[in-house]
Amino acid sequence: MKILTYNIHYWEGSDGVSDVDRTIEVIAASGADIVGLNEVYHPTKAGELGQPALSYMAERLGMHFVYGQAQTFTLAFNRPGRSFGNALLSRWPILASAAHHLTAPSGFAPRGLLEARILLPNQRTLTVYVTHLEAGDEDVRLTQTQALLTWASRDRAQPHVLMGDFNAFNPDDYADPEQFEAFRRTVEGLGLSLYEPQTIPRLLKAGYVDAWTTAGAGPSATCCNKPEPLFRIDYIFLSQALAPHLTACRRWDATPALLASDHLPVLAELDFG
Repeated sequence: MKILTYNIHYWEGSDGVSDVDRTIEVIAASGADIVGLNEVYHPTKAGELGQPALSYMAERLGMHFVYGQAQTFTLAFNRPGRSFGNALLSRWPILASAAHHLTAPSGFAPRGLLEARILLPNQRTLTVYVTHLEAGDEDVRLTQTQALLTWASRDRAQPHVLMGDFNAFNPDDYADPEQFEAFRRTVEGLGLSLYEPQTIPRLLKAGYVDAWTTAGAGPSATCCNKPEPLFRIDYIFLSQALAPHLTACRRWDATPALLASDHLPVLAELDFG
C-alpha cells in the first residue's frame, strides 16, 4: 500500500501556472493508492475542464474521492469563490466520511479535519484523517491538534493514518546542535521567528509515529519550492497499530513535482492491505 500526502496549492504551481493535469501527473507517477490533499477548492471548476477540478482529478486517476470543507470565501487568492479544504482520493471504496471543524480563535481562519473509512482489498478497513493546520501561530496549531486528537482518539487502538500539512517542524529533525543552528539561521534569514515546538511533540506524545523519522530516505524538506524546499512541514503519522507495517518513506520529487505546487508530496509504503 502506498499513501501520499500533498498540499496542491489549489493546483497552482511554483511557477504561478494553474495546471490540474500537471498535479495529476505527479500523483499518478507516485503509484499512490490513498492520497490526502490540502488546499483544495471545490466544487469550483478549473479552466476549461467543464467539471470541478477535484472530480476531474479522481476520474483521471481512477479513484474515489471525498471532500471536507474547512473555509468558505467570496474571493480568495484572486480565484473563484466557493469552499476550500481537504480531500482524500482512494483506489479502493470509501465507506464513510465526515468533515470536522477544528477550533480557530478569533482572527484566525477556520481549519478542518477530514475523516474517511476505506475498504481495503483484504476486506479490512482503514481510517484516514487529513488535515491542514494554522500557518502563522504555534499556539493555535496546538489548540487545533488537541481538537483533532479528540476525534482521532476513537481509533486509538486501531490502524489509522493522520496526514497533511501541519505547518510545524519536528524538533527531532534538528537534534544535532549544528543542524538546529543552521535551521535557526534559515528561519531568521527569511524574516521569520523561531518558536518553541509544541504541535509535533504533542502528536508524538499521543503515540503517533512519524513515518519519515522511522523510515525516511533522501531529502526531507517539503516546503516551499522557491526554487528548492527548505522545511519539512508535511507529514504522514501512523497509529501504533499501523506503524509496524511501514516499510519505506520518501519525499516524492520526481518531475514535475517541483513545479506542480509550492510543496512536495510525501510517500509512505506499508505492507498492509
